[in-house]
Amino acid sequence: MNSKRSRSLETTAWSGIVGNLALAVLKGTVGYAANSKALLGDALHTAADSASRLQDLFSKGTGHGMLARLRNGEKVRTVISVVLAILVLMSGLQLAISAVRSLSSPEPQAPSLYALITAFVALVLREVLFQFQYRYSIKHGHKAEADLYANHERYSLYASLIALIGMIGAMTGKAMEWPALLYLDPTAALLVACMVLRKGYLMVMNTAYQAPARPLREEDSRSFMETIQRVYGIVTIEHFQAQEAGHFITVDVTISVNPRITVQEAQEIADRAKNLLLTRFPQVTHVQMQFISYQSEYPYKSNHELPDNDVSSLLQ
Repeated sequence: MNSKRSRSLETTAWSGIVGNLALAVLKGTVGYAANSKALLGDALHTAADSASRLQDLFSKGTGHGMLARLRNGEKVRTVISVVLAILVLMSGLQLAISAVRSLSSPEPQAPSLYALITAFVALVLREVLFQFQYRYSIKHGHKAEADLYANHERYSLYASLIALIGMIGAMTGKAMEWPALLYLDPTAALLVACMVLRKGYLMVMNTAYQAPARPLREEDSRSFMETIQRVYGIVTIEHFQAQEAGHFITVDVTISVNPRITVQEAQEIADRAKNLLLTRFPQVTHVQMQFISYQSEYPYKSNHELPDNDVSSLLQ
């Protein structure tokens, strides 16, 4: 079922976002305590990766609950994407300035040993998280998303390796009393800062050139409306709006139901209509289904039988 595929896709995305944020906090805390600009840069790149995936999650028409309702608003979605991109750019710029200041100092300080250990542990945990996301996506038929995760992981691996080389070089310089090697840690931080700025730039471009949602043509929407009207219990379709953004379609529907049924029964009817759309049309990735009581005159144009005995016939 397409709704299950949508949920599995969002589950995978959120696992990556939350997992990367946790790793970013770990590396950032240790990097600050150990005075390692390189590890701080690695933490910032991991956080930027989470921001980028969150932007991707907003740009797609998948999801449920409050996040899905936010995605229905084009302005809200654009503002959130722009804010995330600006935060990544400003953080990368701040990291670059801090790295340049360390490079201009007479003799930078080498990071502590536990910073290197943390970097190795974080790298292993990141690989475990990636393997889970990749295999989970492949298992549920999300090959394109799995390739996207692999692309993110490739650049994150580059950032982590650069940070590791910088920390190892600086610690070697301290142990061997080679002052020149102490500059490897801030140099690595500067390189990672450039990668963060690149990611922020890509996020800005993704927001600027994102395909705007456009109303679906009436002839293309007809099959959706016919499918909804087949659902037992729906009186009429009061409002229907379908929008197409790229390969995804979002549908906003208001149906009317028998006013004498309970709210729970009306919700079940709306859920059946929603699941039917998601199942029959793979391109439909989100359905906002609302219901109201039918207030017109008798007879009801419904396929749901009224409880009153005085109404003997209904138009099917």
